[in-house]
Amino acid sequence: MTSPQILLFGDSHSYAVQRAIERREAKGQPVPLAAHRLRKVKNNVVMGDTSFEDFLVKVGRLRPEDIVLSAIGGNQHAVFSTVQHPQPFDFLLPGESADTIEEGVTLLPYRTLVQYFDTGIRGRDGKSLEALRKATRARVIHLLPPPPKRDNAHILGHHESKFAQDGIADLGVSPPRLRLKFWQLQARLLEHLCSSLDIEVMAPPAATVDAEGFLGPDYYADDATHANAAYGELILHTIETRYAVDPVKRLAQ
Repeated sequence: MTSPQILLFGDSHSYAVQRAIERREAKGQPVPLAAHRLRKVKNNVVMGDTSFEDFLVKVGRLRPEDIVLSAIGGNQHAVFSTVQHPQPFDFLLPGESADTIEEGVTLLPYRTLVQYFDTGIRGRDGKSLEALRKATRARVIHLLPPPPKRDNAHILGHHESKFAQDGIADLGVSPPRLRLKFWQLQARLLEHLCSSLDIEVMAPPAATVDAEGFLGPDYYADDATHANAAYGELILHTIETRYAVDPVKRLAQ
């Protein structure tokens, strides 16, 4: 059986996979896919290697048996929930007991959050996913972003510039459980969106997540929100085992 050609494209969350590929290549080990990161300019520095338009051209050449992996977007949950709001708030996921809400915390309506969050996802990442689906005959699979890190001290000491601008040094980090609920909300909305677009969804590798659903410390990158090369390696392993990739064959870039 011929192995499928597999191409991955995403923004910052694709970097963990690219780092894992670099480590494999340094050891002369096979790589099951070609990973592309969105090319853009940030703080006057060019980041990434492939524009979205160029990637759409690449996937347009693929066969139905090939695979496109999306790591598009993914950090909306962190933008909403990493920095402690001056007025502490919370919300209830469907089926969650009100007993979990601390006294004195403002309770936001779930339906209002869903509407606002869903509009943002569909207006940005959703449009990219729809364009990706329309551009190729290949199977399209969206990778859910890594779940949040439980360790507030790590986040406070390794946060990105965005959170510094939002006042994290003065306001602090929000409670871990709130951050996890925002990630769970985002995952639900992404699963619904992808289902409507005929796109499959892949959850984070089970070994990277602790019993409560947080990203395990062994998979932390040196920032607030991203995973490291060890996480990327488990993504590669999942692809190899789940999609019957020939371990000897090195796919074309």
